[in-house]
Amino acid sequence: MAEPSKGGGQLLIKSLKIYHNEVVNIKSAKSTNKFIDLLNVYAGFEIYDSILSPFQAGEMMITDSNDMIADYPLIGGELIHIAYNVSGGTDDTKIDLWFRLTAIKNIAIKERKQIFTIQFISEEGFKNAHTSISSSFTGSPSTIVSDVFDNYLFSDSGKKIAIDDSIGGMKIVCPRWRAFQVINYVMNKAVDMNTNAPGFFFFQAMHGFRFLSTSSLFDRNRNVCITDKLADVEAIRAEGKVKKGYLYKVPGIPTLGSDGKPTSGAVGDETLQNVDDFRVDYRQTYLKDVNNGYLASKHITHDLFFKNYSVETYDYFDSYEDDKKKLKRLGKVPHYGVWENKVSSDVKIMLSGKQSRIHAQKKNEDGFRNLFANDYVQGRKHVMKQISDNVVENFVIPGHPLITSGRLVEFNYPSMRKVLKPDDAYQKKYCGLYLIRDCVHIVRPVGNGTAQYKCDTNIVKDGWNA
Repeated sequence: MAEPSKGGGQLLIKSLKIYHNEVVNIKSAKSTNKFIDLLNVYAGFEIYDSILSPFQAGEMMITDSNDMIADYPLIGGELIHIAYNVSGGTDDTKIDLWFRLTAIKNIAIKERKQIFTIQFISEEGFKNAHTSISSSFTGSPSTIVSDVFDNYLFSDSGKKIAIDDSIGGMKIVCPRWRAFQVINYVMNKAVDMNTNAPGFFFFQAMHGFRFLSTSSLFDRNRNVCITDKLADVEAIRAEGKVKKGYLYKVPGIPTLGSDGKPTSGAVGDETLQNVDDFRVDYRQTYLKDVNNGYLASKHITHDLFFKNYSVETYDYFDSYEDDKKKLKRLGKVPHYGVWENKVSSDVKIMLSGKQSRIHAQKKNEDGFRNLFANDYVQGRKHVMKQISDNVVENFVIPGHPLITSGRLVEFNYPSMRKVLKPDDAYQKKYCGLYLIRDCVHIVRPVGNGTAQYKCDTNIVKDGWNA
């Protein structure tokens, strides 16, 4: 996928329609004119996605003088079509989304005009609410997820799913579960085929669905790394004047001028900033992390059938990075240091039962490995901790269709101390790759089908640079 270099911050809206409630599906919506064009009545919309949420959702504010709620009418479940691209964009940057109306709120009437907000969820999320699965599934977690998605969630919106392969096998029986309940159940037990590590996430991003492990999410070579969205920065970067990645300028920080000497930080393109705002919410709470077992813990699995047990220990400092170990960090070194008294794994002990041989797959079935609690319980716990580590909240940047949850972003964290030379303008420990955990796509109308586009994200980093 090509890295975009222009068009960030502005959109060309191709479609913004809400269909009549007689239009029951996307297929019929594509061939009917029973819709209202919202381009002239919307005051802005936001779309939310997150690796912790299975479906996209959003809100749109509407200024209405035709009493759409009563006369159209809007009753819930109507199809909403949103399509846009950036100027000069390609198929890679084209966004085409289908949603369903779920609620109307904040109705206010002013001078024969009413203002209200509609809430919506993706077509697949709407289908999920209407599913009830009473069936059994057998296979690896990735196979089961693919099965459920293809048969219960896939819709005419055409959104496909990218799946990381997982090892092992499961047998589950679903007693009237929603589709995502099935996916969530196997997701928490999935183990990556390449790294043998737990930690999968199922989520909807701008270009489709994902069932990915942290091994992929944290890997620059396997994930899409967003380093820049402005053509001017790319040109200046070639001369070595602007650091690679997103920049937030603090007044008074010197930068390199055309003569190679520090400037005041106020010289045109040499001080180009491509981060509108950011706020840091540190979550290094040492004693709380010790008590919760995030620095050291022990997992004991009891096998009642064979009358034995196994013990697995976790250490925050020793369980990462080595090719022989399961877990990987996005940062190079851990947040915490090693104190004189090492944290005991007995501080936090987790107990799990192991299913009996009756429920296991037959031994003569080649290539089938049963998944038990000792394969995933402890690893999943610590992966979830990684996803909440060192959150940079409200990281606001010019929007672009390729910016979405689950991708990597390179951020040059500004130094908060007095800077005497350009090399000290950024805090090296906090610079580098971050994972976009949550993303709010904020669109505000400008006119003639164009709109201002911002992305307000939460980005996470589970360690420092060296």
